[in-house]
Amino acid sequence: MKFRHILWVSYVIFFLFLIVHPVWSQESEQTTKQKKSGGGRGMIQLSDQDVILPITSIEWGTPDRWSITSRYVHMFQKDRNNKTWLHNLSISLSPGIAGGRLGIGYQGIFSPRSIPDFGIFSEARIVLLRTWGNPLSTVPNRTFVGAEIRSSLSFLINLGIGYYTQTSGSNSDREQFYGFHIGIGI
Repeated sequence: MKFRHILWVSYVIFFLFLIVHPVWSQESEQTTKQKKSGGGRGMIQLSDQDVILPITSIEWGTPDRWSITSRYVHMFQKDRNNKTWLHNLSISLSPGIAGGRLGIGYQGIFSPRSIPDFGIFSEARIVLLRTWGNPLSTVPNRTFVGAEIRSSLSFLINLGIGYYTQTSGSNSDREQFYGFHIGIGI
């Protein structure tokens, strides 16, 4: 049991390394360009349309209990000034106390021009979920595939719901369940 947990954590760390390694390889010129363009605020800007957000939310939910979420975002629009809707591709990694999720999907951001600091973030994604420890709503050491929808009001409070179907470790009918998450961030 412990070996599987260590192996799973090793896979997650390796995946993070693959995502972050190109950032470490960037020249100092990229860092200077980010500072001039205002690309800071905790994000790693790979290009004008690609960004890594190391920690975008802290959440509590089922089955993974407490978790943090990191994201890679590809912005489809090159010109994002004064746009009401922004369309993005998002890849998220959410390691938690009792499970972890890897998701890929569509991310939309609605921000009315009349209220520039207000926005509604929405996301629909396909998720690969792995449980360990003491998860809520299901058993540990299982792999699930599912779909989630999420929303965040003013990029502060987020809510999400998902439906998951078991893909591993089942001797009988596949286990299915709904999960939810609430947190701070996007």
